[in-house]
Amino acid sequence: MDNTDKLAVIMARVSSKGQEEEGFSLESQVKHLTIYCNNNGLVILKTFKIAESASKTEQRKIFKEAMAFIEQRKIKNLIVEKVDRHVRNLHDAVETHDWLTSDDSRKVHFVKDSIVLHKNSRSQEWLNWGMRVVLAKNYIDNLREEAMKGWTEKLAQGWMPAAPPPGYMTVLRDGKRVHDLDPRTYKSMQRIFQLMLEPQQTIETIRHKMTEFGILTGKDRPFSKSHAHRILTNPFYIGIIRFNGNEYPGRQPHLISDELYYAVQSKISRKRPTKYRKHNPILKGILVCEHCGKNVTWQLQKGRLYGSCQRRLEACKKQSFIREDTIVALIQSKLDNLICPSQEVITWLTTLLQNDFRLSINNAEEAQKAMNERIGRIKRMDEMLYDDKLAGLISNERYLSKHESFISELNDLQKQKGGISQKYEEKYMNGIANIKLSQDAKRMFSDTNIINDDKRLILTKLFEKISLKDNSISVTYTKLAQAIARNSGQTREILGYAK
Repeated sequence: MDNTDKLAVIMARVSSKGQEEEGFSLESQVKHLTIYCNNNGLVILKTFKIAESASKTEQRKIFKEAMAFIEQRKIKNLIVEKVDRHVRNLHDAVETHDWLTSDDSRKVHFVKDSIVLHKNSRSQEWLNWGMRVVLAKNYIDNLREEAMKGWTEKLAQGWMPAAPPPGYMTVLRDGKRVHDLDPRTYKSMQRIFQLMLEPQQTIETIRHKMTEFGILTGKDRPFSKSHAHRILTNPFYIGIIRFNGNEYPGRQPHLISDELYYAVQSKISRKRPTKYRKHNPILKGILVCEHCGKNVTWQLQKGRLYGSCQRRLEACKKQSFIREDTIVALIQSKLDNLICPSQEVITWLTTLLQNDFRLSINNAEEAQKAMNERIGRIKRMDEMLYDDKLAGLISNERYLSKHESFISELNDLQKQKGGISQKYEEKYMNGIANIKLSQDAKRMFSDTNIINDDKRLILTKLFEKISLKDNSISVTYTKLAQAIARNSGQTREILGYAK
C-alpha cells in the first residue's frame, strides 16, 4: 500500500457549551481520535477544530478549508468522532459524498459510530450514514428553533439577544443578561457621534478616532470602515433594537439624544456635490432678507454669484443684487476676529464651560435621585396591585389596565433617566468643540479643498444669523463666539497689535 494511503486529517467539532461541559470538548475529541489513528497505523497530517463559539459562516469556512486541504494533499482518510460532528446539513453531505465516490481509496472514519465509509461500502452502511445525516440536520434545526423562541421572548422584554455595540456592556441583573452603559467606553462613543458632525469628519476619519479612543473590536483590532458605518447608523444608541431586519423598542439606556443621532444620519446620507450641479453657493440657505424673512437665492452671472430674495415686497425690490464674494470677505474678517493671540483666553472659556457643566451635573444627579425614588414607588405599587388581584380584591381587567399604566410610566422614566446628564454632557462637549473650531475656522473656510457643505456647517456653529437689509450685511455671532471675539479683541489691545 502507498504511504499516502495512511495519511489522515482529523476534524473535531462541538455544538454547544453544554456538550463541552459534558466532556465532549474539542481537546477530548482530538485525544480520542488521535488514539484511534495510532491504533490503526494512520499518520495525522493536520487537525481542524470547529468551536461552539464560531459563527455559522466561520464553521462553514473551516469545513470548506478542511475539505480543500484534503483534496489538495490527496489525503485518503478523514477522521471524525460521529456523523453529526462532520455534517450538519445536506450541502455538507453532498460534498462528502462526491469526495468519497470520486476515488475508491478514500475513507471517512466515524469512530464512535463504528462506520468506515468509502465508495464501495454496502448499501446498508450508506443508509445508516444517510439516516444519521438527517438526524444531525434535525438536531441543528431544533436548536435553531429553540434559540429563535428565546430571541423572540427576549426582544418582547426589550432586550437584544446578541452582543451590544461599543459603549455598552452585558451585565447580569435579576438573573437575566441585559445591556447597560459601559463605563470604560460610553463617554468616548458619545464623543464619536459629536465629532461626526464636525466639518471634514468622515466615516474614515471617525474610525481612526475610534482607534485613538481605544474603541476596538472584541479581538482588540481597529474597526473597518464598513463596521464603523454600521455602528454610527445603529439605532441601538437611542433605544431601538434592530434585529434580523426588524426594529423593536429597547429598554437599554440611551447613550445619545435622538437629535444628535438623526443629525449624524443626515450627514452620513447627505449626497456629495455631483458633476452636473452648476453651482453650490457657500451661503445657500444661510443668508436671510430681514424685510421678507426669506432666504437669499443665488444665480451665476459672468462668472460671479449674485444673490437676492424673491423681491415680493417694495422694500425688497429697492435692494440691489449682492455679490457672494463681498459677503465671504466680511465673514472671513469676522472669523479672523475669533483667533485669539493668547492661549489664556481659550483656557478661561474652557474653565467657564467646565464649571457650568459641573453645576449642571449636580442638578442632574438630584433629578436622577428623584426619578429613582419614583421608579421604586411605582414598582412597589405594581407588586401591591398584583397581590390585590390574587386576593380577589380587584378584577383581572382592572389589574391589566393599571399594570399597563405602571409599565408605561416606568419605561418613560427609564428613558428620561438616561437622558438628563447626557443632555448636559452633549452641551458641554459641543461647547469645547466650537471653541476649538473657532481657532481654525478661518483657515478651513478659505481652504478650497473643503466642500461648501462643510463650510456652511462652520457658519451655523459660529454665527447666529447672517442677514441682508437695505443693501447692508449683518453678521451676528453665537453667544459663545461673541465671548471669544470680545476677549480675543481685548487681548490684542493689551498685547499692542489690535487692528
